[in-house]
Formats: sequence, C-alpha cells, structure tokens
Amino acid sequence: MAHFYSFFHFIKKTAKILGKVNLLNGTMGELFYTIVESPRTEKNDVLVIKIQEAERDGFLFKPLQNQRPLTRELLNSLATAKDTSILPFLIKSEADFAKECRGRILDEKRAHFNLIHILLRYIPQSLKLFAMTGKLYHKEKALTIDLFGKNEFYYIVESSEEGPKPKGYIKAGSQEFPLSSCDFIGRGPPHWFIKGIQLKCLSTEIIWKDFKAAFEGTPLNLESLVEDTHNDPTAPRIVFQEAAASISSREPLPILILKDRLGAFASLQMDYGSNASLISYEDSTQAVFDKSGKPFCKRQQSIEAGWEKDLFETDFVKKNIGTSHYYCPLDKVAKSIAFLLEIGWQVRDSQGNRVLSMRHTDLHAEMSTQNIAIKGKVHYDTFQADLATVMGAFNRRERFVEILPGHVGLLPNQWQQADLEFLSEEGEIVSDTILIKRNSIGTLSGLFDSHPQIGLDSILQGMREKIENFQGLAEAPPGPNFKGILRPYQQTGLNWLSFLYEFSFHGILADDMGLGKTIQVLAFLSRIEISAPVLIVVPTSLIFNWKKEIERFLPNFPLHIHHREGRGQLSETWQRPPLILTTYATLRLDAALLSKLSYECVILDEAQAIKNAHTQTFKAVSMLNARFRLSMTGTPIENNLMELWSHFRFLMPDLLGDEASFQAEIQAGLSDSRFLRRIKKKIRPFFLRRRKEEVAKDLPEKVEQIVWVEMGEAQRAVYENFLSGIRGKLIDKISSEGIEKHRMEILEAIMRLRQICCHPLLISSSSLGETAESAKLEALMEDLETILAEGHKVLIYSQFTSMLSLISKRVREKAWKYAYLDGSTQDREKVVNQFQDDPSISLFLISLKAGGIGLNLTAADYVLLYDPWWNEAIENQAIDRAHRIGRQQTVIAKRFIVSETIEEKMMKLKSAKSALAKDLLGEEVNYQGLSADDLLFLLS
Repeated sequence: MAHFYSFFHFIKKTAKILGKVNLLNGTMGELFYTIVESPRTEKNDVLVIKIQEAERDGFLFKPLQNQRPLTRELLNSLATAKDTSILPFLIKSEADFAKECRGRILDEKRAHFNLIHILLRYIPQSLKLFAMTGKLYHKEKALTIDLFGKNEFYYIVESSEEGPKPKGYIKAGSQEFPLSSCDFIGRGPPHWFIKGIQLKCLSTEIIWKDFKAAFEGTPLNLESLVEDTHNDPTAPRIVFQEAAASISSREPLPILILKDRLGAFASLQMDYGSNASLISYEDSTQAVFDKSGKPFCKRQQSIEAGWEKDLFETDFVKKNIGTSHYYCPLDKVAKSIAFLLEIGWQVRDSQGNRVLSMRHTDLHAEMSTQNIAIKGKVHYDTFQADLATVMGAFNRRERFVEILPGHVGLLPNQWQQADLEFLSEEGEIVSDTILIKRNSIGTLSGLFDSHPQIGLDSILQGMREKIENFQGLAEAPPGPNFKGILRPYQQTGLNWLSFLYEFSFHGILADDMGLGKTIQVLAFLSRIEISAPVLIVVPTSLIFNWKKEIERFLPNFPLHIHHREGRGQLSETWQRPPLILTTYATLRLDAALLSKLSYECVILDEAQAIKNAHTQTFKAVSMLNARFRLSMTGTPIENNLMELWSHFRFLMPDLLGDEASFQAEIQAGLSDSRFLRRIKKKIRPFFLRRRKEEVAKDLPEKVEQIVWVEMGEAQRAVYENFLSGIRGKLIDKISSEGIEKHRMEILEAIMRLRQICCHPLLISSSSLGETAESAKLEALMEDLETILAEGHKVLIYSQFTSMLSLISKRVREKAWKYAYLDGSTQDREKVVNQFQDDPSISLFLISLKAGGIGLNLTAADYVLLYDPWWNEAIENQAIDRAHRIGRQQTVIAKRFIVSETIEEKMMKLKSAKSALAKDLLGEEVNYQGLSADDLLFLLS
C-alpha cells in the first residue's frame, strides 16, 4: 500500500504540470484513458479503451464537453511525456485488431482513435505501459496499477437451501472480499481485476472461464473444482464453512475521528452498517451491537487491522494520548486526510462534522485600473463555499472551512502551497471578492495553471495569453520614421516593449551586451505617440554613442542633450516633445530641475547604476514622473539579489514589497526554493533577457559595432592644445613643399593625436601626470565589467604596447586574470593555450601587429579594438583570430572611436577611400590615394 500512497502523493504534486493548458499547439487539454467494455468471448477477447481529451480536476481528469475525432496527428500534438510510450502501442494494437478481427487494413493517417481495441496477447504489455502514465480510468476513477503484488483467488463453499455453493473470493494483503464485488475483471495471463481505484493481477492460476463465471455469479460445479484442486496443486484452494455467512454485509468501514481543531490527533472507529453502533478499534470486545444494545454481528478484526495498516500508509503514527490513539505532524495533516478521503474513508472533525474534500472551483477574474478582482465558488461534493470564505479560513490558519451545519470542507494541501498562499499574501478580502494589485499579474500564472477554466475578462485573457506564450505577443512593427532593420529576436523585444506600454507596465530589458538593446528601444520610440518628452539617462561615456544611434535610426526626432556646463534650463512648453539625453552625473546635479517635467518615457541605460537603492543616483531617478519606465542593463544582478529589488523599486515600487520583506524572502529562499520561484513569477512579465547563445540563429557569424566615446574636458584640452600647436605651421609646410619632404613630421603628428585619443599619458607632452583620464579607457572598463559578469572571454587589441600596459594596470587593480602578447613575447603558444584552456583567464591583451595573424583564439566571444587602424583588412584579421572556421557561436566585435577627433576622421576617410594605403603608419608607407587634402582633413 505504501507505493500506492506515494503514487497519489506524486499525482498531487504534479497535477498542475500535467493539467496545464497546452497553448503552444492550440489544444485545450491532455489525454486520458478509460476502460469502457467488459471481456468478450474467448475467441475474440479484447480490451476496449476510450481515449479522451480532458482537463485536470484535483486528482482526476474532467472530460472536455466537445470531444474531437482523435487522429494520429492530433494525438501526437496532445501527447505529454507520459503518453509517448503508450500511444504508438495503442495505434499498433488498433491496426492489428482491424486486420485480424475485421479483415481490413487500417489507414493510420486518416483513422480516428477515440476507441482502441487491444488484443488478448497485448493486454499484459498494455497494463505495464498504462501504469507508467498514471492516467488509466474506470468508471471515472483514477486507477493505481499493481502488477506485482500477491493477490490470491480462492473459493469459499457456503451452505444454502440448495446445497453447498462455491463462491469466488480474493485475498489482497490484509483484505478479503468476494470477486463479485469487483468492478471489472480482465483476461491474462495473469488475470486481473479492478476494485475501487486499484487494478491488481492475480497470483493464482485459474482457467479464464472459471474466473469469469465466479465474477458473473454463474453457478459453479463443486465436484469439478475439488477434482481440479487434487490434480493441480497450483489451482485455487477451497475453504468450507459450516454455516452461510454474508461476509460482505458485515465488512466494516473505517471512520477517522479527529480530536483537535487542526486534525493532528485522531482515533479510529469501525462502521458495521447503518443498524450497528460505531465501535472503537481499540475496544477489545469481540461483538458488534446494534443501536438498541443487542448483539449485531461478530467483529472482523483481521479486516479492521487492514484498515489501520492503511492509515499507517499516511503520515499518521500510533500515539496514545487520552482518547486519541494516532498522531500526524501538522504540516502533513491536509495531505494525509485528503488521501484518505480520496480512497473512500469517512473523516469527521473534532466537532463531529463530516469532512469533505474539494472537487473543483468556479472562479472569475476582472481587471480594473488598479486591481484584479477575483471571486467565485469552491465546490465540496454537492456543496459549495465562497472563495473569499475559504481564503478567510486559510488566513485564520484553520484546517477546515464551514460549508453548512454538519459539514466542513478540507483546505487542500496543494492550495496551501500555491493558490491560497498566493491569494493570502497578495490579495485583500473585500466582501465576497479578493483584490490583487494589477502589477501582480505575473504571479497569477500559478492560479491560471491550477484553474485552467477560470473565467477572465477580455483584458486579462489577452494578457494571460501574452504572458504565458511570449512568442505569441502581437506583432508591433517599428514606426515609419525608423531607419533600420530588426533581427527576429529584436522584433520580439519590440513586441514585448509595446505590450508593457499598452498595459501601463514597466520593465527591464536585460539582453546580453552586443544584442542591440539600443536599437530595440529606438524602434519602440518610433511607434508610440509621444505627447511628452522622453528622458534617456546614460553613463557619461555613452552619451555621444546614443547621439550617434539616435541620429542614425531616428534622424527626424528632435534631440536635446542636457549635459556639461552651459546646458541651461529645460523648456516646459516644447511644441514637439524631444528626446532628452542626459547622464547620471548630470541627473544628480539637476534632479530638482529634471523632476519638474512629466515624461512619456524615462529610460535608464546601464541601469546597474541604480543597483544600490541608498545612493543619490537612485534617489534622483526615483523623483522622475513618467508614463513608462524602462531599465536597460546586461547585468541586472552583479553581486546579490537585492539589486533586483532596487531595479523594480524604481520601475514598479509595489511589486516586490519593502526592502526588509524582500530581504527576508531572499533569506528564506536559501532553504526553500518556493520563495525564489514566487519572486521569479512576479517579475517574469516585466523582465526580458536573451543570452547571445539563445539567439545565435538570428545573428550573423560576426556582429560589428562602433562604440562612440566623448572626451572629458581635461582630455579634450590636451588634444586641442596639441592640435593647435602643430596644425598651422605643418599645414603651411605641406601646402608649400609637399608631403614627401615632411613625411616624419606628418607621421609624428598623426600618431600623437591618436595616442591622446587612447590616453593622454601616451604622449610626453602631457602635463597631467598620474591624474590624466581617458574617456575611452573608462568606456572599455565598463564594457569589460559587463562581459566578464556574463561569463564571456574577450580579446583586447591595441597598436600601442604602452596603451596595453595602462590597460593591464587597470585590469590588475580589478584582480582580473589575463594573458598578454606583444612582439617581445617569447613563448606565444604557451600564452595562447593559457587563454584558450584556463577558464579563470577571460582577458587577452594583444598588440595588433603581434597578434593579428597566425593565432587561433576561438575561446573568445568578444573582440574589442581599442584604437582604429588604417587598413581594415588588418582589423578583420584580428577579429578572425576568434571567428575561425568550425566555431558555432557568434563573435561580437567592437571598435572604440573617440568622437570629433582624428579617429572619427579616419573612419570617414576609410569609408570614402576604399583605395587608401594599406598601412600608413607602418615601415612600408604607401601614399597612393592619400592627397594633401586628406592630410589637411585629418589634421583640421
């Protein structure tokens, strides 16, 4: 019996999963199987199985009202993992039946399989496969299948006026009962029977016609049976009784009497029929008395002992305290009582009320501006209770809810773990309704799963489908002013952003670096009707990059950059609302000014800047008022889960509760994963993250990007001072004497300007010393933080070994392990192998000339080109060290370019002059195609 109880417990725990509505393939339920016919003649014995579509209803399947013809294709689409073994077997069985019994060949592609005929030789194998599914039914009861237990068939010969009369009995464990009391028998070998919810096989060998006759009550020939027993020791044994006794009419049924309010303590009584008094199992008397006090019948103590044994298969144990003789741990009471009720026990609470188990619910939910309202009925057998009443009992930590006088309903264990617990924590009882904040739509998925037929208004139904079937979000094309093409996963991201905006939600776009979060956001802005300014807050190093992307993809959108000195006041009367681009540093300084406006959207890029809710940056963004709020970050959680709370505190302050409560949930989640699952459900609709490897099919083999960097004031001053110092006289010399005569001066000037773009410390003329800063180096370090947090490896190229030295210094400060290669490296193979094979080394600093060719560095997912090179082929060779034949993953390459400098001019010149010299700054200089105007352009 232990394995039966465990099986029921398993069914309870997985009922939600198995009963989930299959929205992906458009169906409405899953399959279950019912035995529908009795055995036929010996010649054509078959087992007939009806296959139906159904939904879960507690432990049971509830057939859908509209049953479709089940083709093979439809069966495959409805099949769950538990159906994969049984369905091919059933289809073959039906085909063989059609051929052997009906003389025709079954067209499996066009045939309907609502009824399956299993031939005799296939029945034993079919029972094994049905046992694996846990979905075989008979007379609307779920069957537990025991193919290996010892179940003896024997005869009891009773006295009657017509003479001795043999009658078939079965001994199954501690229980004995007439074969005729079974619900169904089947032919083997071994023969099998169904009684209640149990399907078992006989251990006794018996001729099928005799077994069938005993089941149907056909008179048996006693002399023939006795002769069989003498001739065959394996034949059923025969027991003779002196007098007729109707065992079935005196077989006791158990009643569990709970002794306390929570049902932890109990006693066991036996019911011998409506005319008999209840008798305690602990009573030592041998007789049962009727209600008038007269002897009624003899106690069947072996059967009573069997019932106690069944009780011990639950979590009740023997424990004598006063009038209580059994004890169950409080956290196991609901599960144990639910099991006993399911298998037919009667249970009464401490007040004598009969305990009923929940059968199904009728719920309805509606969406309003602020809340989701849920109301409905919970059905207990033929009775019902309001959902709010049931939840009120749960909130009071009661075990039962009063239905009507004399009857109480058990609060089901599975609800304690999911639905009622959720409703209790998230909902508020108002009259007969439970109100839940609309932002908790994500956590309603558990309620949707366990109640697939819940009635929803049109708004909630649309939201449910979009949340549960993310790929099914409505297509939201970019607006006509958007100048770009989205990849498929980027279009999916746009669909998600539009869904959030449509339903007044907010979210985090957390795609991996390099997947185009910016282009998705700009495509989103192109399609919405903007009636107020859009504020985009970015790190200082990215403000120019955003400016370039906006000019590229939304060239007609008015842009206002609120940054640096002289930025002035913001207008409250813009005729056409602009995109306002600012930095976190500026936002902190101008929080009072920026918070005066109401925005259509507030968008935070690299939103990990607000991961600490106690910083001035977080306080500044929290002051902003917007219809739609979005965070963009490739690393939503860098150190701990409290950072997630900070993000959603900005986005949807009421979603995750207060900081202390969320911290307590995180701590509880360390020992109980349910808490973490609940948090995940809450944020699921509002959090979108795609890893690079997940969308690889939508990516080209190489993704090349430009990161535009804007110099800080100090670095810009160094650059402009140097440029003005050499520009006048050098340009004059070139104009009057030509390029060739001043070759070294030109090379020197161009190289120095490029070095200042990399870092002012690379030129001897820098007077800043150790205080010098590089905007490009800071942008590089920010990207490395994200890349390493995502677990990727990266190559970093520079033409200047002195720049690699500065980068390595910053890397060491971060305690990041790295490999290094330049022209002086002796054992190149050893260094390459360290990077390729050592998972702790994620960075490889490489001189472009030394590492541009001849290396296999396929462990890298990112290639960062710190400074641009004239010859694009050399750059491509460097990128191709990671992007080699045989590599499966996409390589993302980034070029860091300082805006409004010689680097930007180099990029424009390379684009315009495809015949530019291969290597202007190398030893082999080729000036073909490089004019005086080009040099003038570079040094202007």
